[in-house]
Amino acid sequence: MKKRLLAGIAAVAILIPSAVLASSYLADDIFGSVKTIEQHGGSQESYQEIEGMLQIAKDKLTDDELKEFMELFKQIVQLKLKMTDEKGIKHEEKLTKEEQQQFEQLASKLAPYFEKINETAKP
Repeated sequence: MKKRLLAGIAAVAILIPSAVLASSYLADDIFGSVKTIEQHGGSQESYQEIEGMLQIAKDKLTDDELKEFMELFKQIVQLKLKMTDEKGIKHEEKLTKEEQQQFEQLASKLAPYFEKINETAKP
């Protein structure tokens, strides 16, 4: 009995860290990898901040809301990456008029989600 208990504890001790390392980042769904954000003047820390925000979104939004939020967020990030150079400086003129309008529309659609994500607990 003691051997089985010890074997079970050892298995859990090995499997839990492995599962944590194997879990994917939500930010990878948006950027592909941290290298993408680094190519546009970002850092590992900014990537982790975005991941943290996405994890909060996962907790605060319903599954349907999260799905829509992730799709809209991915679209706006792609536009941001297109207008941002390797030093992190934004050049809005790199976007066409249509892309600028799309950016504004995406920002307005995302605003309610960001409000819900960023709201603090009210007494």
